[in-house]
Amino acid sequence: MQPPELDSLISRFSELAPAGDGKGGLLPAVWGKAEWALLFECADLRSVASGQALIQQGDPERTLYFVLHGSLEVIHSGNGMSLGTLSKATVGTVLGEIAFFDGQPRSATVWAIEDSLVAAITLERFTAFESRHPKLGRDLLFALGRVLAARMRRTESRLDGNT
Repeated sequence: MQPPELDSLISRFSELAPAGDGKGGLLPAVWGKAEWALLFECADLRSVASGQALIQQGDPERTLYFVLHGSLEVIHSGNGMSLGTLSKATVGTVLGEIAFFDGQPRSATVWAIEDSLVAAITLERFTAFESRHPKLGRDLLFALGRVLAARMRRTESRLDGNT
């Protein structure tokens, strides 16, 4: 049984996650509160204070993060130069999917621009979730693929000057 506050956060997440707006909204739209609650049972909840980093570019870890409360900013730097803000992550957004899939170091830094709460799911915990709920695991993997594709298309559009 989830604590009442977490229950409310999961309800809000399940309403906002399927946005599919290309800004990190997480599909599957067919998931409701019950499916998200099953996934978040495998998660650790982490508070991220305003100004604190959640993800550091270059770190080797592969955890997925689901924003339950607050907002964060994704920034990227290359060759010692900041390329600026890539996006803002609010409730219903997933973060960390690139390293989750490819096992390479983190490609960006994510820090809280206000006090935030995330559900953190390691690769090992996702594997356990997928073993118990194979259809939901497959749904989530396809959803993460759609998030990656949407983000890649948005980046390509920026590079082409179609901000």
